[in-house]
Amino acid sequence: MGQFHYDVPDAASDFIGQSLWQDAYICGIEGVPFQSQNRFDGNRLTITRHGIDSSGKLYLACLIPGLGYRTLSTCSLRPMPDEGYLLPLELARSSCYRARVQSDGWQRAGLNLSREFIDGLAEGTEAFLESAGRRADPSSSAASAIRAIQILERSMADLGESYAVQSIAFRKQREPHIGTLLAGTVIPPSPTPGEDANRFSEAFNAAAVRLNWADIETDSGRFDFEAADNTIQLLNNKGMRIIGGPLIDFRERLLPHWLYLLEENFESFLQAVTHYVETTVTHFRGQVQLWNCACGLNTQGPLELDDEQAMRLALEILSTVRRTDPNTPAIMSFDQPFGEYLGKHRDAISPLHFADALVRTGLQMAGIGLEFRVNYKNASTLPRSAVDFGLMIDRWATLGMPMLVQISVPGGIGGDPSAQAPSEVLTYDAQTADAAAEQLRIAGPMIRTLLAKHIVHGIVWDGWNDSDPHVMSHSGVIDQQGHPRPLFEYFKRLRKEFLA
Repeated sequence: MGQFHYDVPDAASDFIGQSLWQDAYICGIEGVPFQSQNRFDGNRLTITRHGIDSSGKLYLACLIPGLGYRTLSTCSLRPMPDEGYLLPLELARSSCYRARVQSDGWQRAGLNLSREFIDGLAEGTEAFLESAGRRADPSSSAASAIRAIQILERSMADLGESYAVQSIAFRKQREPHIGTLLAGTVIPPSPTPGEDANRFSEAFNAAAVRLNWADIETDSGRFDFEAADNTIQLLNNKGMRIIGGPLIDFRERLLPHWLYLLEENFESFLQAVTHYVETTVTHFRGQVQLWNCACGLNTQGPLELDDEQAMRLALEILSTVRRTDPNTPAIMSFDQPFGEYLGKHRDAISPLHFADALVRTGLQMAGIGLEFRVNYKNASTLPRSAVDFGLMIDRWATLGMPMLVQISVPGGIGGDPSAQAPSEVLTYDAQTADAAAEQLRIAGPMIRTLLAKHIVHGIVWDGWNDSDPHVMSHSGVIDQQGHPRPLFEYFKRLRKEFLA
């Protein structure tokens, strides 16, 4: 049994107690999470992997003042059935290692490090060394380790900002207007003609029009395209590029209610899917510039599919789109690209391996979509630094495919009656005080990191107006009262200053 024990001294009990320890997981050398069982009794965090004895890194989201939740990690450690590692020290060790190694690599590549980062790295390293020197006194060591983590993670945020700003400036020297698509997601009939549509075109240069199966084929064989027709015509008249889809979003509330009749018959379900996809693509052929075929097939959905069925479903959807509209590029999207869900589901599919298998099929997939839902409690990506977020994009870039990255971050808290796939927001003091400002603080570094990446051809914000139907809770850049959130103004500036 590969069991990891991490000791938590009293000085760190609040720090670890406030963490998302239930969602912690261990990764091996490939970066794929192992399925595990987690237990925390206030003094020791135990992660148990059955039948696996190899070394691994712990990933744990902790609350950092000024940063919100931030996923920390340890360096690679071997499991010990009886002894425990001093958890704060090991987290500080990894923060120090990541900051020093990444900054050194980027500096050698030409990045100019800020004075704030250099001073923070020195101070954080000193605090880590102090923690390591006091490990015989666990409480004193833990206090120094937590201080080191806080300093080093703030320094990592500064490092990520330096990378993004300098990389974007480098791109602008060669591209007066960066060609990246910046799209907002709308659910027909949104946006409505008039001020709503004008504000949309001020913030975005493209639109991702969700063609939800549940909204279009409300009863088996009965299709209603009127709302989607009006929306796509309006946006085309605005000169916007249209991303159609995802055609299939493998989440319960986004699939037709009548599918329960087919849940025991995969062949009938597959036939229903391909019929919907073929009918919808045929209807909108020539009006859409990119098809987003499906998303969420790599995660647990409302219908239980094994690996073979999930792959077969993905292939049928993609081949149907390519056959029906061969002149329009098509992509497949993958949920939670870090693979956190693998820590809780033994039989789930690794997102990167699933994508790699599809790329190798030869079906002329034009690119890959990645979906990040951040600061939600369920079925979401754990909050990461911009540096770690960018490194994950680089890892997916090894597939050699252009990327379309979709992001949603809540700008409010509490219930959201207009959300089609509502999820509870991950709250903390700053989020509770000003959720809209936190939305911008979290999303801004992610968006700048993506603009710095040539491999990223499109950024999709999964939300527009919270007063209209939308997918994720409070994800809009316009709130429920129709007031723009700070992120809306940020998108307007990006649209005007950087994007074609």
